[in-house]
Parts: sequence; structure tokens; C-alpha cells
Amino acid sequence: MNYRFDKFIIALAPMAGVTDFAFRKICADFGADMVVTEMISLKAFEHNSKLTEKMLREESNAIRVCQVFFHDENIAKLIADERFSHFDFLDLNCGCPAPKIVKNKDGSAMMRDIENSKRVISALVKNSPKPVSVKFRLGIDENLNFIEFAKMCEECGVSFITLHARTREQGYSGVVDKSAYTKLVESVNIPVFWSGDIVSPEDVSYAKSIGCAGVMIGRASMGNPEIFSQLKNIPTPYSKVDAIKKHLELLKTYFKSEKTLVAYFKKHLLWYVKSMTNATNTKLKIMQFSTLTEVENLIKELAPSYQ
Repeated sequence: MNYRFDKFIIALAPMAGVTDFAFRKICADFGADMVVTEMISLKAFEHNSKLTEKMLREESNAIRVCQVFFHDENIAKLIADERFSHFDFLDLNCGCPAPKIVKNKDGSAMMRDIENSKRVISALVKNSPKPVSVKFRLGIDENLNFIEFAKMCEECGVSFITLHARTREQGYSGVVDKSAYTKLVESVNIPVFWSGDIVSPEDVSYAKSIGCAGVMIGRASMGNPEIFSQLKNIPTPYSKVDAIKKHLELLKTYFKSEKTLVAYFKKHLLWYVKSMTNATNTKLKIMQFSTLTEVENLIKELAPSYQ
């Protein structure tokens, strides 16, 4: 598909356990042009998983992308379900390095068998009512086949691709191979997104200069939605403390159990406070929290720490 974006895109990358619907909405408020869900198992969706269905909630005003993972072409037809209809793109994860994902032949393992991946991606494109994208890595098992994989994606009719220029074995260690993005842009005729180590306006400018269509911001956004405003040089819509409050209030409508909500939100709170005064002691306090009251009382005390 000859798809082109009308502007350079700064996106929130998909991150399991991080990019919940509330965080996606907040990042969009701070300037993210595109937001991507946590990766969703299409096979779990086949079994009407209630958790999976809840993950499809979307309230942001950005370009909306739902990321799925599966390796069996026979379940690709599930992507036509109307519960995916509010997304603008449907993305296939072929890059997750997590052992439990790879062991199940998903994520980065998709790069081991390009012929099967071709069948899966072709079926996804055929069945999807929305444009399809694919996210992948340099390779797996020391086989750096990202160019071959990208060309296959293009042949299947994918609208854009995203490269995280580390191998599966690297995980998130070391640094991305910047030269790989240039090679990829020069090798395909569909938009290429850069994912990995984007933390400054200079990084964005470089990605744009080599012909990338956009960048995806992952770990640098954790507890730091302001990065989107900084990268675009625009004012922040509200304070960090207000972002924390909004995140919590939105999650209250998602989690029915206080215990589950607190256990989940504590990790986000730890990320949010990492840049504040006296962060170490604050983190120690957060680790001990077990009630919503404790969380809310801390948030009330945070404002002075960010001044």
C-alpha cells in the first residue's frame, strides 16, 4: 500500500504494562501524534478474554494504533472484529524479545521463519479493515535479516514499518545501530519509523534527516509524558502532578479492585517521581503503599517537589 503521512510523526511506542489507555491519553495531551496500545494477544481475543477486551479501550485524540501478536494465519480473521474498529492502524509485533513470547513463536521469533510471517502478515492485511503496520528488530539468533523482513512486509501490503535497531539477544541493552535505519529507508518504499534511544530534539532531527517518517518514544516516556512537548518544542498542557492525578483518576474507572489499582499504579508513580527532589526516599515510601489513600496523600504532597 502506497501510504504516506502528511507530517513527521512523534509517537508513543507500545510497552507492555506501561501504555495503558490512561497513559496514552496523557501522552497525546502532551503532544504525541500517535499512540500504540500494549501488545494484545489475538489468540486470547479469540477466547473472549475480558482483560484483553478492556485493553482495547481508547480515549486519546491522537492517531490510534492497536498492536497485536500471533503467529497462526488462521486466526487473522479475528482482526475484522468491530471491537478493533475505533483504531486507525493495526500493528503486528514481530520484535518483542521477552522469553515467554519468543518461546511461543511470537514477537521476535517471527523473524526466524519469514515464510510463515509472510503468510501471517498477508492474512492480516487481507482481513484488516484498517491499514496494517509491523514492528520488528534487526534479527534473532545472530541472523540480521531486517532488510529481507522489511521487503517482505512491503510485498504483503503493509502501510508502514517500525524498526527497533537492536537484536533480540540485545534486548534493551547497548545502543541502537543508527546505520540500520538509513539502510532500511533506502531499501523500501513505505514509511519507516525509528524506535529506540530517541530522547532529544537532535535525535528527532537526525531521524527526519535520513528519511524516517516518524519516531517512537518508549522508555524515555515512562513517568515523563512531557518528553513529547519537549521534542516538539510546545508548551505542556498541565503539570506533572496534574498528569499523575489524571492518570490515577482515569485508572479508577478501569480497575474495580483497590488492591489491584494500587499495585498497578505504584510502578507508574515510581517512574513519575524519579525526577523529583528527594526521589530515593519517596520511592521507598511508595514501595510500602497498600491503600489508595496513601497514594492520594502522596500526590497532594508532590507539587512543591517539582517547583
